Amino acid sequence: MYYPLEKKQILAGFPLPQGAVTTFTNVFPLDGCGWYKIRLHFQAAVAAIVAPYADAQYRWIKGITVRTSRGEVLINNVPGMALYRLNSYLDHAAPYHVPLLAAGNTVEAILDIPLTFPFLNRPEDTIFDSGRYSNLELQIATGTIADLSAAGAVNWTAPGVTVCIEIISTLSALTDDGTSKPFALPYVSTYPLIHADVMTYWDLESSLDLGLFGFFMYNHGVFGIPFCAAVAAGLDHPTNINFRDTVRSWLNTVDASSFKSERNRLLPYNPYAVIAATEIPTLEIGMYPHWFVKNGSINEVYPTGKKSFIRLDWTNATATDETDLCIFGMRTLR
Repeated sequence: MYYPLEKKQILAGFPLPQGAVTTFTNVFPLDGCGWYKIRLHFQAAVAAIVAPYADAQYRWIKGITVRTSRGEVLINNVPGMALYRLNSYLDHAAPYHVPLLAAGNTVEAILDIPLTFPFLNRPEDTIFDSGRYSNLELQIATGTIADLSAAGAVNWTAPGVTVCIEIISTLSALTDDGTSKPFALPYVSTYPLIHADVMTYWDLESSLDLGLFGFFMYNHGVFGIPFCAAVAAGLDHPTNINFRDTVRSWLNTVDASSFKSERNRLLPYNPYAVIAATEIPTLEIGMYPHWFVKNGSINEVYPTGKKSFIRLDWTNATATDETDLCIFGMRTLR
């Protein structure tokens, strides 16, 4: 069952300290409506700065976590750049932003916390039922002035960053007849950045309550910041990619060109070119996405349960690369 949508602001201009974790509780209206997404609008007035990163406003967000009063984790400490890239893939367009300029300016950045997934035939399968909970916790971990510029931490004035929080939800409460209730919980998480000269694989979580809709890898040069490149773009160095578990192989020595075709279908431009205000419709580089859900059915989800071994690995042509991983899917309602 579909409902009219409502967009409502629940917090405006709340200051975020640098190098800290800010926790929001008791600010969300848990009135039984179904939430499609939580939208965060960051704004900061930045003075003149040397060698600024155009995407500094997203690098500054070190991690976002959403946790319910039942202990369910929906967003698991996901960095701002990972959410930016996920938003770009899900919406086929980059989130709105105003890049940081060397002369100084008022920087803006939008990040959507996805609680539904538009590629599902029924996106409401993972809609957030606010009536199930007594509280919702949002944590935002922030960086420092050093994250804004390639020149590092120098004596610039730390910007005063604020955040506005909006909810995009159904206009009325979800009904109890079962036709509008969610089937599962949304879930987004990332894995630690790894170096190609150390290893080229991740062992993924196996849990009866976790199913994956898809994932994306981001490959780039040595930089040390997840989902970020020291220069404008990532690096297309991975070649053969595998995804296998104790039961079978799901990606069997798949050539990287297959992933490049998939990323061009999902996002036919380089979001960094847009974030840098060049507006050039070039193709994204260094991104390797894979969707388990191809036809919109939630039954296509990859079940991680009852497997003692789930591994994503690849061959990398350059030993000095760094690679990140973001997964997205669903978890069982508790």
